[in-house]
This record gives sequence, structure tokens and C-alpha cells, in this order.
Amino acid sequence: MELDRALELAVESSWQELVNPDELCSIHIQYENIAELALSSLEVWMIKNRGYGKLVCSYSLLRSDSPGASLEPVGIHFENPYRSKTLTTNLDFIMRNQRQFSRPPDHSVHGLVQVKHPSKAEMENATIWSRSISTDSTFSC
Repeated sequence: MELDRALELAVESSWQELVNPDELCSIHIQYENIAELALSSLEVWMIKNRGYGKLVCSYSLLRSDSPGASLEPVGIHFENPYRSKTLTTNLDFIMRNQRQFSRPPDHSVHGLVQVKHPSKAEMENATIWSRSISTDSTFSC
């Protein structure tokens, strides 16, 4: 599975925790996409009214000093009034298991995933994916 698709599923499965039912918006996930390097951080933004963006949360990893060592989690920080246990669990899984996700080499250095209001079926599929990664320790992409 591609990293961008996993990030999209992470947002779709947590949509109802983040967005009011009558709210018209999209959610964007921004990250630095440097080939051969694991992501060290990402930001999730809610985009409303002609492109006005509001930070939902940021997720950061602390790089280890030794070459080839794994990244250590710093974690997620939500901005008021946003909170989502589902998004926290999903992003934690994605960031800790980045090697399971592919990244096309021809993508821009500025990674961007844009998620528009998902349909009911898309939210249901994303919820199934989210539950599978949080309950199955042998989950494989």
C-alpha cells in the first residue's frame, strides 16, 4: 500500500471525530518526502472557506543519532478544539511502520494528501482498515 493511501484512510476513518456533519471542508496532510529517508513529521490541516487552513495536529518523530537506527516517537499534538483517538492510533501505526508503505520516487519533495468529504462507503472501508491495524499485530500492507 502507498503511504499517501494509508494517510488518506487514516483521515477517512477519523472524519466524524474531526469534522462536524454540516461542515464543508477538506483535510490536508503535509509532509517532507525525501527519498530514502523516513518521514520525521507531518501536519494535518482542515481547509475551509476559500482555502483558509487551520492546523488540526502535528506528529513528530525524533531521529536517532546512530545511522540506520530506528526513529523514536515523540507523538501527536492536537490543536484546540480537535481530538481524535482514531487518528492518533492510525498515525502512530503509519509513522512507526513506514517501511511497510511505498512512496513513488517521482513525487514532489513536498508531500500532500488531500481528503475531501468521504462517502459513507469510503468511511466504512477506512474504518475496517483502521480496526485491522489496531487489532491485528500481524497486519501487513
